Amino acid sequence: MVATMTPLDDLFRLPSHDIMCTDCKSFYASVEAIRRGEHPLAAKIAVLSNGESQGGLVLAASPLAKQHYGVKVGTRRFEISDDMDIELVEPRMSSYIIKNYEINRIFRQFTDDAHWFPYSIDESFIDVTHSHKIFGSNQEIATAIQRKAFAKFGIVTTVGIGENPLLAKLALDNAAKDQSPWQATWGYADVPQTLWQIAKMTDFWGIGNRTAAHLDRIGITGIYELAHADRAKLRREFGLLGDQLYYHAWGVDYSDLTRRYLPRSKNKGYGNSQVLMRDYVQKTEIGTVLSEIVDQVATQLRKHQMRAEVISISIGFAEPDDMGCSGYSKQTKIDPTNRTADLIAAVRYLFEQIWQGQPLRNVGVRANRISIAAYLQTGLFRNPEKQVQTVQF
Repeated sequence: MVATMTPLDDLFRLPSHDIMCTDCKSFYASVEAIRRGEHPLAAKIAVLSNGESQGGLVLAASPLAKQHYGVKVGTRRFEISDDMDIELVEPRMSSYIIKNYEINRIFRQFTDDAHWFPYSIDESFIDVTHSHKIFGSNQEIATAIQRKAFAKFGIVTTVGIGENPLLAKLALDNAAKDQSPWQATWGYADVPQTLWQIAKMTDFWGIGNRTAAHLDRIGITGIYELAHADRAKLRREFGLLGDQLYYHAWGVDYSDLTRRYLPRSKNKGYGNSQVLMRDYVQKTEIGTVLSEIVDQVATQLRKHQMRAEVISISIGFAEPDDMGCSGYSKQTKIDPTNRTADLIAAVRYLFEQIWQGQPLRNVGVRANRISIAAYLQTGLFRNPEKQVQTVQF
């Protein structure tokens, strides 16, 4: 009987890099704790949106709030009783964006910008494959990042290390966040002891509730079963996503941090996008990510002394909707500009037109119809420096 080949039978054909997925532990809550002079791991804080409403949602909770009271992202205001020793604070998104930018400057000290990719307000990927001669081993680099982030900002960072972005992300989510030293390394050789031991299907990157339910209907309830499923059946059920699910269950991911997806355009433009590593359902949270992207696009425009006359936005759903649609895009014409505030206002307008509350997994922004900025755009009665700062979405 001929043995069945698996994706891990020839490791030399698989991508193997030193990828780190970094996370700022309970980021919003940590920033608020530090602002109040508390250690982020010792504080009991929950960042709450729409705090005046009983239906307000927790955007972030400190580790002790999670541990002692089970308060976590998505907990409703009415679920937090008055006898819980938790300080409820309003979100300050502009502050989080600024802090995120400053922390990412630390990550960028250990690789070049082509091998650095921010995924969300609190997570980034860096490829340090070519950084070892200068900075040491993976563990030494991860430790140096953690020490710098804590010494300068008081933020505790966790680091997942893997041979590709998928393994790094899964190591982060399922091991590095559990306990000090807040690091974990997962490689191809560890797949049976790591990936296949993940208890909940939805704890695996790329598998949301709907996909997990679909897999359950066809008899697949674990990552091991997914890895050993019939690929032809997976493709019949999920299309191309079926192949992705199969290979991911073996820990195989061909993503390249240096190859960024940008929407196609008929004319030269500047853009960026982010693939979200979990479902984003809160408007404020999505707005924070979009503001980050807009800030990057605006910075590129100013760097090249250009202005944009068309701004476009794309959003991708976590799951296709009832009509089979997987996302939307929309664009609008604006006065030629490269100001962050102007571009955020346009993106906010477009986002509110097309988003109907669907869970999102990717968002993108692009500035088109580019022209040379012949003069600096400032208002007569406004502070020029403040006009290029990121504003709250």
